[in-house]
Parts: sequence; C-alpha cells; structure tokens
Amino acid sequence: MRIVLKVLFIVWFCVQIFLGTCISARDANSLKTNTTCATGKSYIVINEQARSFLEAWRVCMTLGMKLATISSANDSQLITAAINRSNNPKGPWWIGGTDLGMEGSFVWIATNTLVGRPIGYFDFSPGQPDNAGGNEHCLEIGRWGGVAWNDAPCDWLQRFICEFQA
Repeated sequence: MRIVLKVLFIVWFCVQIFLGTCISARDANSLKTNTTCATGKSYIVINEQARSFLEAWRVCMTLGMKLATISSANDSQLITAAINRSNNPKGPWWIGGTDLGMEGSFVWIATNTLVGRPIGYFDFSPGQPDNAGGNEHCLEIGRWGGVAWNDAPCDWLQRFICEFQA
C-alpha cells in the first residue's frame, strides 16, 4: 500500500510540475487538489494509518515529506482545505511540533525552529498547551474540531498530516 501511494504521489507530482500548477492541499487517498501559490506548501492528510508521533514523522520522511508545520493563518486555511477534501474530516491528526527537548518550548521538528518563529503565529486551543499528566509533548490538531493545536502524549496512535513544498 505504501509503495502504491508513493508511486501515485510521484506520478501526480511530476504531472503537476509539467503542467506548471502550484498545489497547496491534497488528500493522499483521493488525489484531490486545491491550488494556490501563496506559500508553495502542500498538505497530505494520511487517514489510512494510525501511528505514534515519531512513527508518523518517519512515514512522512519515507514519502519524501515532513510532518506538517503551521506558521501562518494561511497554512491553517490550507490544512483545513486538505482535511475537508479528505475521506475523514474528523481529527485528531499529528503535526510536526514537539517539546520533547525542553518542556514548554515547542519546535517544528522538520525545520528545528521554535513554534511561533519568525512571525509569532500560534493557534493553541484555549488552555493549551497544558502538559496534562506531565506526558504531553507532541502537537496535534483537530481534537475538538477545527485546526487549533493541542499537546498530546507522543505514543498515542493517530492519523497525521504530511507537508511538502510545491
């Protein structure tokens, strides 16, 4: 299944480059797209696999992508579009933020930059992050609907969102 998805993705991606389109949101299952060239980011909602945070990170890397980073309201809108086009628009999903290195200091693992840098964008749900039980070190979205962020235990098995530059 992974190989089939990877081959479909590569073929689809090459066709998009050849046609000169700029893709920003896509569902891995249906190959639907939503286009914009504002950021060049593309998001793929992986609903077919439930993985821990680090396993999700590894799957995205295997596909030549990274766990999603959200650094602006535009990114949130693009992720919302990808989720709405997916085969299951109800969360939660892992995104690529963690504070495993230092409690309370979240970083995007794909870029090793602090969450909120450089422009100061945050979208935590009210009262989050709260490190409930002293064991919530990875970021998810969609826990209560929408794409607001929440910290959750990294070993939970959840669906996830990958990102690549279009």
